Amino acid sequence: MGPSSFDDLGLTPNRTSLRDVARLAGVSTSTASRVLSGSSHPVGEGTRRRVVAAAEQLNFAPNRLARALVTARSLTIAALVHDIADPYFGEILGGLEDVIGRSGYSLLVASSLRDAAKELAYIEAFQAYQVDAIVFAASGLTDQGYVANLSALLDPYRRRGGVVVALSEHRYPAPSVRVDNYEAAELAVAHLAGLGHRRIGFIGGPAELSVSERRLAGYRKGLDAAGLDPAPGLVVGGDFSLEGGRASVGALIERGATAVIGANDMLAIGAIRELAEVGILVPADVSVVGINNVVMAEYGPVPLTTVEVPTTELGRRGGQMVLALLEKGKDRQEEKTDIVLSPRLIIRKSSGPPSAGRVG
Repeated sequence: MGPSSFDDLGLTPNRTSLRDVARLAGVSTSTASRVLSGSSHPVGEGTRRRVVAAAEQLNFAPNRLARALVTARSLTIAALVHDIADPYFGEILGGLEDVIGRSGYSLLVASSLRDAAKELAYIEAFQAYQVDAIVFAASGLTDQGYVANLSALLDPYRRRGGVVVALSEHRYPAPSVRVDNYEAAELAVAHLAGLGHRRIGFIGGPAELSVSERRLAGYRKGLDAAGLDPAPGLVVGGDFSLEGGRASVGALIERGATAVIGANDMLAIGAIRELAEVGILVPADVSVVGINNVVMAEYGPVPLTTVEVPTTELGRRGGQMVLALLEKGKDRQEEKTDIVLSPRLIIRKSSGPPSAGRVG
């Protein structure tokens, strides 16, 4: 005959109830519930600490399904990125999860690889899972058909109480926390122009992304501010990847660029690798600057000068916005919410004055 109880198997289930936690903390059951559910109802700090300590002592885990039924929420937030392998998105997701995880929410992540049809399918799937919020952690796609279809999916979702937040430029009119990508590219140009460079090349991002448009426009404005005319052929396309940087940088060097800006760090790091392969020294022969300041930017063969996008802070602020909008409920005025974070220049070893033989 098999075992007759969990105890016989050595598996003792957690039988601690909310009432047990309240009794140990010396508070009412309703007060314990408010503390452990993250309710906005005011509770004194001393009381909150006693409840949390009691819950930890008793190894109490609130029933997630029961809490979801009470709050009419799934306690799940979905995030959409373009490439889960890109460290830029990993840092944003880390900040986002740090905030929402402490409030009892789980994070569901999907990677669309910038495929419009895939993004729309994920949005439909998120709604089927009844997620409480959808976060666009990546730049919006510029295709007008995509934007129209996205509106058809998200407008009813928001009317039902769902929250939508964007963490970059996006064509869908949602509340946002974003970085000034226009200024980021301007800073990169100003740094190189200040070092004496006059022929500054630019490896752009995917043409279908809003962030690519902004960074290219910022590059052009930076040239204008420095009194430099855009030289023919000094803008080439890329795809935000290491391979894109390697494939594109050669054309810029052939056209006389003494410095190169990658529209993101991956492009810049790929460019440095390709230059090394063909015997061009960075920064002695050519300077290279990126944008984002991902972790690996500091640890390459030539530590990368870059314009920092505060990715972890972006994720955290996005998480805080999501939770605030969920707390406000259906009466929220979310269309007016837009927070812009400033980038900053991080100078490392990949940039310097142009060599005497390459001043353009």
